Amino acid sequence: MTTLSFRHTDSRNDTSVLRESLIALAALALLVATTLITFVTPLPLEHQVMLGINQMARESVLFDFIMNVLSYQNLISGVVLVAGFWALWFMPSLMARRAELLTCTVAAFGSAALSRIMQQLTPEHPRPLQDQALNMTPPTGVDAQTLHDFSSFPSDHAAVYIGLAYVIWRLHRKLGLAAFVFAALLCFTRVYLGFHFITDIIGGGALAILTVQVALLPPFQRIGGWLVGFSQTRPHWFYPLAFVACYGIATLVEELRELVGGLLRVMF
Repeated sequence: MTTLSFRHTDSRNDTSVLRESLIALAALALLVATTLITFVTPLPLEHQVMLGINQMARESVLFDFIMNVLSYQNLISGVVLVAGFWALWFMPSLMARRAELLTCTVAAFGSAALSRIMQQLTPEHPRPLQDQALNMTPPTGVDAQTLHDFSSFPSDHAAVYIGLAYVIWRLHRKLGLAAFVFAALLCFTRVYLGFHFITDIIGGGALAILTVQVALLPPFQRIGGWLVGFSQTRPHWFYPLAFVACYGIATLVEELRELVGGLLRVMF
């Protein structure tokens, strides 16, 4: 019986490793595909879809306002997804998976930094609002020159939103499904406002999922295990630090980026 039990456990472990590897490969393939579409072979269909979505711009001031609020108000966007993290953290049934939750959440947030690095290393790609071939109409309240200094591919917002939703889904299917729907809505606002192409969103999401899959490797899980232990032995330090970290995740460290950007402009 013991031998059969070990074999059954090994079989499940092998299946789990295979599944995680396939997910990582699929995410990598999707990231490569969207990169090629963006810089090598643009899809005319994507431009048609973007123009179709843009036809709604300025048709309703209220709708444009709602899209702006969902895109810019962190209390409605990032905070909701971070709240999902804490819901999972305090679920008794998931306490054994806290290390996975921690490392994968950090990885999801880290994918935003990776997306910015990709933006710097790849050729400049204009935002839809600045793409002269599209000649899009800016929605009400949107400046056509918004984010013109940054390349659009891949989307760092999509990376964080989809990454967090994926982490939640891994640990809790129903809550994760709701998180994915919410993340999709947030990503749609970025497309509607003309900040991103659809491939930017897909590429950012693929990058986030790939990064989360890497965080599942044993070395990172050991770090997560140490952090979980720290949360139990030093909760008076862990939770204040976690609060600051979650604030940064929910806001995509917006204030810090503005501070650093301002300093760089003044100094150089």
